[in-house]
Amino acid sequence: LFCNMSWNLANRANDSVGQEHYDAIRSDSNSENWAFFAYDYPTKTQVTCTGSGSGDINEFFDHVKGQNGGYGFCRVETGDEESRRAKFFLAAWVPESGPNKLPIMVKGNMSVHKASFKEIFRDFNSEFTFSTEGDLDAEAVVGSIVKAGGANYMGQQA
Repeated sequence: LFCNMSWNLANRANDSVGQEHYDAIRSDSNSENWAFFAYDYPTKTQVTCTGSGSGDINEFFDHVKGQNGGYGFCRVETGDEESRRAKFFLAAWVPESGPNKLPIMVKGNMSVHKASFKEIFRDFNSEFTFSTEGDLDAEAVVGSIVKAGGANYMGQQA
């Protein structure tokens, strides 16, 4: 899908940018597994899809590490040999240091804009906020998603 299109989370202009990625990631017949939308810091309200892919959670996290603050949506597969299930998580990337450190005014807007983002990316199993590259731990995140899934009779794996 096309990236590099802006989406204004304050007035919801171009909601279709998010909707197209959401539909693709949720679809079993599409290979897209993740998308990330980073803030344009000067505008404080615009996010741009800076990447999407068909790789796993590690590919998603590798992309997020180099981005401005923003939001992402990712599909992971859980289960065991008998049954595989798609699970989805919403990520807020709030870098607290480094070249992409989130400006305080954008950080304030993120709490408000997250509601707009969630109106499009509405169905997910887990939600996470990450502020350092060390937080982007695929094994820990998938473990948390499995645990949130409830009963684990057969020791399901990611």
